[in-house]
Amino acid sequence: MKILPPLLLLISLLACTAHSPSPDTDTLSYRKPGDTIDSILPMAEYLRRFRAGLDTSRALQGGEATETDLARQFLAAVSRRDTSALAALVVTRAEFGWLIFPDHRYAEQPYALDPALFWGQLTNVNARGIQRVLARHGGEPLTFHGMTCEADTLQMLRGPARIVGPCRVEYQAGDSLLTRQLFGSLVLRDGRVKLLSYANDF
Repeated sequence: MKILPPLLLLISLLACTAHSPSPDTDTLSYRKPGDTIDSILPMAEYLRRFRAGLDTSRALQGGEATETDLARQFLAAVSRRDTSALAALVVTRAEFGWLIFPDHRYAEQPYALDPALFWGQLTNVNARGIQRVLARHGGEPLTFHGMTCEADTLQMLRGPARIVGPCRVEYQAGDSLLTRQLFGSLVLRDGRVKLLSYANDF
């Protein structure tokens, strides 16, 4: 299996494709190929600090049962400009810390990365991504027609969680039938699906 440099793996995870209008602000630039975290602290300690104050998460909460259901709910929430519903579709800090990051490539050398940095970048990209989608389609009737997602075999090293994406959604907006990346990667685990990234084409 081909191993990508750290920066490319992160860009892949957040689905910051060449379609993005602001690639310089959406890509993760705090690491360069070959960089490692401060070796004074072991990964177990970084993870302990990241989980401090969080309830133990044993399963994804909310989300939907299938990728298609998630895309439909996403479009419905955007149409209503329902930010609470949109927030319920994306993984929480506790889910990331307990269910995703421990089995991710970035939890091990040579790509070891402080989960707090990883989560911080996800949070920033997600905030920008959802703002752009709402600015483009918020309050507009949207009808789901279909979706295709790319497989991801690079990021999760083990465990029950699986990542797919980015995804391209075919949908009706007014008189236009569009196919665009409305969000980035999805996490599938134990029969539930949630968004990991809101990175998009806008």
